Amino acid sequence: MVKSVRTMNKERILQNRKELISNPDWNSYKFQLQNRIKAHQLQDYFLLTEKEFSGIRNSIRLNVGTTPYYMSLADPEDPECPIRKMIIPSDSETVISPEESPDPLHEERLSPVRGLTRMYNDRVLLFSNQECSVYCRHCMRGRKVSFNDERMELGQLDECFDYIENNPEISDVVISGGDPLNLTDSRIDYILERLENIPSVKICRIGTRNPVTLPMRITHALLKIIDSHNSERLSIFCNTQFNHEKECTPEAKEAVLKLLKVGVSVGNQCVILKGINDSGEKMLSLHRKLLEMRVRAYYMYDPEIIPGSRGFRTPLRKGFDIIEYMRGKIGGIGIPQFVNDLPGGGGKITLSPKWYFGFHRETRNHLFKSAVNGNYHISPEPVDSGYDLSYDEVDPELWMQVKGNLKSVQNG
Repeated sequence: MVKSVRTMNKERILQNRKELISNPDWNSYKFQLQNRIKAHQLQDYFLLTEKEFSGIRNSIRLNVGTTPYYMSLADPEDPECPIRKMIIPSDSETVISPEESPDPLHEERLSPVRGLTRMYNDRVLLFSNQECSVYCRHCMRGRKVSFNDERMELGQLDECFDYIENNPEISDVVISGGDPLNLTDSRIDYILERLENIPSVKICRIGTRNPVTLPMRITHALLKIIDSHNSERLSIFCNTQFNHEKECTPEAKEAVLKLLKVGVSVGNQCVILKGINDSGEKMLSLHRKLLEMRVRAYYMYDPEIIPGSRGFRTPLRKGFDIIEYMRGKIGGIGIPQFVNDLPGGGGKITLSPKWYFGFHRETRNHLFKSAVNGNYHISPEPVDSGYDLSYDEVDPELWMQVKGNLKSVQNG
């Protein structure tokens, strides 16, 4: 029987994957970067759909590319694979909606010198470079990432450090990019040394997705550099981005444990992505895995309104539903803060489901709803409080509706 074209293509793709994964240099991060799979090579490792072919041909917002390691986590046949969706552009990426903006957070407008954004008085964001190991399709900095004219030269970095030094109210520096761990060891050493030597800077947060997409990058040499600057003068943290439990591999866990052993706390900032993790069940599974890896939940972002993001964006309600679902099913250290980084440079705000329903002034009780069992509970205001009038009053109809149940809860 003659084999179908699809069967032959599948066999070819599986063989290509096998040959790449069996390379003796597979565990070298330099091999991974040197053999990064580009747009025209994706058909060698995936049975692409017409929508994916269209996305690859017409995507102009951001380079297309992935490390072989991250590619190996993606299903070669299933276009609904969550990892695959973060690697391969779909035709929805080519549709630019009127509400979208290349810089929705106004990071460029809030930049006092090139490569530095100052949205808060005590914190700045340093754009260290323009390259990533994987060009994630939901990247909110597509205007900067993958374009060579956004490269930060040493002199430009020095201007950023001079600005920080001349503004001593700045105590916290987030190093981002691109991915700062795609820089050479010597450049990372230089950046950390400069920050460590600025007296006002006490906190350094490295924003990197390499523990997810290129865990081999966490080498002994890199750890030695980080450890040397993680000192009494400078506390170094790492924030990464796991979005799906499929990313929580043994290799990723090993990379995290290496960072923890040199005193670097690792937190996770996921993004709610349509069709990838936009349900309570998927987010709960992810954060259970992260706790096993000793990664603490930090933020869960509402998607940014960036060009071509229609295929990823979710209703705001999804975030509330996810947090409501997770509460009571996992310890608090595994529940992220749901945040919206406000368009127009308004900074981050935390959002939460409604657990508090107001103050009943007659009985001086606050009304709450349990995340565990859905029952209503009350808690009294202190007798000597002077804040009664500062609270929103509970809806009288709701109070009457639940009043009988409140007594049984109290007596129970």
